[in-house]
Amino acid sequence: MDKANEGKDQLIIIEEKISKVNGEMAVKKYLRGKLLGKGGFAKCYEVTNLETKKIIAAKIIPKQTLTKNRARQKLISEIKIHKSLNHQHVVAFEHVFEDHENVYILLELCTNHTLNELIKRRKRLTELEVQCYVVQIVNALKYLHSHKVIHRDLKLGNLFLNEKMEIKLGDFGLATKLEFDGEKKHTICGTPNYIAPEILDGKTGHSYQVDIWSLGVIIYTLLIGKPPFETPDVKTTYKKIRNISYGFPENVPISDQARGLITRILNIDPQRRPTLDEIMSSSFLNTGGTIPKVLPLATLACPPSASYTKQFLPQGNALKLNQAPMRLTDSASQSTTNIKGKNASTSNLYSKQTTTGAVPDASRPLGGTTSNWNQVSSQKDQRPQTQQFQKSDFKTSMSTKNMGSGSQNPLFNQTNAPGLATAQSLNTFTKTKNNFNSTQKGFMQTGTQNFGKPVQPVWVTQWVDYSAKYGLGYLLSNGCSGVFFNDSTKVILDPTTNNIEYIERLGNERQDFVQQFTLKDYPPEMKKKVTLLSHFKSYLEEQMQKQNIQIEVPQFQGDLQPYVYVKKWMKTKHAIMFRLSNKIVQVSFQDKTEILLSSENKMVTYVDRKGTRTDYPLSTALESSNTEMSKRLKYTKDILTHMLNNNTTNNNNGRGSMTNVNPTQNGTEKENYN
Repeated sequence: MDKANEGKDQLIIIEEKISKVNGEMAVKKYLRGKLLGKGGFAKCYEVTNLETKKIIAAKIIPKQTLTKNRARQKLISEIKIHKSLNHQHVVAFEHVFEDHENVYILLELCTNHTLNELIKRRKRLTELEVQCYVVQIVNALKYLHSHKVIHRDLKLGNLFLNEKMEIKLGDFGLATKLEFDGEKKHTICGTPNYIAPEILDGKTGHSYQVDIWSLGVIIYTLLIGKPPFETPDVKTTYKKIRNISYGFPENVPISDQARGLITRILNIDPQRRPTLDEIMSSSFLNTGGTIPKVLPLATLACPPSASYTKQFLPQGNALKLNQAPMRLTDSASQSTTNIKGKNASTSNLYSKQTTTGAVPDASRPLGGTTSNWNQVSSQKDQRPQTQQFQKSDFKTSMSTKNMGSGSQNPLFNQTNAPGLATAQSLNTFTKTKNNFNSTQKGFMQTGTQNFGKPVQPVWVTQWVDYSAKYGLGYLLSNGCSGVFFNDSTKVILDPTTNNIEYIERLGNERQDFVQQFTLKDYPPEMKKKVTLLSHFKSYLEEQMQKQNIQIEVPQFQGDLQPYVYVKKWMKTKHAIMFRLSNKIVQVSFQDKTEILLSSENKMVTYVDRKGTRTDYPLSTALESSNTEMSKRLKYTKDILTHMLNNNTTNNNNGRGSMTNVNPTQNGTEKENYN
């Protein structure tokens, strides 16, 4: 490998030299891509075989870390064990080679990362999802154990998801192979939160049951949101493991079947833990319904929809599912099992998971109608929340690189005041990776003076932000649904005709190129995007139904009326902005205020924190005596100025990144909007 290029923005080529039978030397070249992860002394990268173009993963171990014999033997053992395995739910071992600097282990690439990343985003999973994953993990362990292999480091970070959403067990760095049944190992190894008590004890040795213990920890973590024995101090964690000291948080609903299985597995006596076959026969995995073989791709961001879940539930449970609405938070993730009235659990799209605190009363809107931002965000929701972006500069939906993670506790705030309500995520928009938001009022006159001509504008009523992977899904006030994808293409669906419009820019053209299809007839290359559109649409509509959100929907004005879609959207520290194709700019602030600009009728609509709506002529709005409105209108003007300047500079079809713009140059970002 060219070490001189290490860390620089240059191509890094890895060369594998192969000696042929005739003595000649052949060279395979791999292009090193992005860093996938690291642990211990090894780093894992995405690499591309330059001859076959196949993309795989490469675990790279520097030889300078292998100077000690024990380290070398450990690596040899890992390679030998992993190389011998071939199973649907085990990461495929390609081959291994070395050069003067490193050892390279080439592995199957799992594009959807690990369950560890999933739980960080979703915080908790529904029981149906956990059942699906557990069945696959058990099958992987049955294969390993049948080949006398103990993994000994079973944890969320070593459970990968491939492009088909199949579980793949990887990282055999701590694995061992028994010479005979009944043999016990005595090496103390593992990850603190997942390590079995007999490994800590070390006196009697350990066997296959340590993997079963770790599986119990995994089930608990996926359902509850944190490992059962986790503490800030490793010694305290070990003490809790030895004493089997853990509990089930009261504010996290869990079925008796799941609780019972976890309790049976987390037994201090290895011989009293259920076998893998007994786990497969447990009531948790045999509820009378069915378990999907794999889960939809969209569950990486949000839980399966109620309509999806219903097909796997017993008929009685499906009836309960229809009768008991679930809680809603900003990330749009809902649990679809074990719903029990107002204590229903929901799991999600990402924020800081809490296992204590009062559960909001389901009989009233979460956050109330007049609560300020801080009051709302301080409430504890009982279901998983969302992981967040942390970037204070302006960002368009395409600007997803260089974004860190943060955490918060967002809830859905429902208001009943007339007028146009704000869509919100209950913390700074720049920290939110996946937000679920709702505006449930219309851009219609409500007793204020109408300075412009009568119009039937269209605006965004709900949205779910998954720009970390796909884009922004949304519903419009006219009933249409759409997605703004990260590649800047857009798709919009008319629910009355099931017609689809697909919008893209071709080359350097400045005009949108529009193609029309139907839900039943579209090109094969559109399949993924249409699937995502359908998922986001059904999910957002379900949330409206469950929360009894009533939106006055304007009537369509005939087939000749062009479809309205989101042409651009962006987030700032204080707000989210949508620029629609009908020349409306919609800016929703996190403090419940909102600005709508209509260039067609030269109007500004301002909604204050209480939901009171006021209309102003565009020509005089900035000079209004309403300082709160003027301040937000100036902020909106600055956003548009930055966006236009960015597009002019970059000339990139309106897809320019706003991450390099200084939002404080006019002092606007320094204002307090809370």
